[in-house]
Amino acid sequence: MTYPGQQPPQPGGYGEGQPGYGVPQQPGYPVPQPGYPQQPGQYGYGAPQPGQYGYPPQYGYGPQAPWGGGARPTSNIPAAIVLIVGGIAGVLQFFLEWFSLRDQVLTGMDVADVAGTASGLGSSGGTMIEIGVYLVLIGGGLAILGGAVLFVPMRGKRVVGALLLVVSLAMIVGMIFWLSNGPANPDSTGPGYYFFLGAGGVSLIGSIIALVKR
Repeated sequence: MTYPGQQPPQPGGYGEGQPGYGVPQQPGYPVPQPGYPQQPGQYGYGAPQPGQYGYPPQYGYGPQAPWGGGARPTSNIPAAIVLIVGGIAGVLQFFLEWFSLRDQVLTGMDVADVAGTASGLGSSGGTMIEIGVYLVLIGGGLAILGGAVLFVPMRGKRVVGALLLVVSLAMIVGMIFWLSNGPANPDSTGPGYYFFLGAGGVSLIGSIIALVKR
């Protein structure tokens, strides 16, 4: 039915279902009309839709991982080895010979006992020596533990390195306590004495490697 002045419908228009013309209209489904914008997606008009991991893809970077990327956990084997060597030296010095005195062999434990006795008699030097020996002993144990931790892949290696740096400096302070209050050059020295002198320096090198190496 047409009204006066109205053109009759032409075949082939939208929705007529003619081959080669437009899109056939199905019952219950709207037909897209030219010139009308599409419906907005989940993130609005023209926004990128969720990528592989459920996040909008970042152009030029590919799909993002659900954890947001970040550094891959790694171990620090060189620092671990050096720290363990320094820690073993710090522990062994307590049980090995330091030097001989009147045909009597003194270990690090004996030196700490003699220094403790002198400290009990009011000697400040004995107190410093005793503290120094135990600083190297305890620091050596912590260096071994820290070196073992660095064998495990982790992201917080520098935090461990900073803590071990403090430990190694405490070991060096213990060595300085001995050098400033005990005989610096005894006549007869044993391996424990050299382990005591070198443990702090070796641990310091290992802690610096742990701080620097990624």
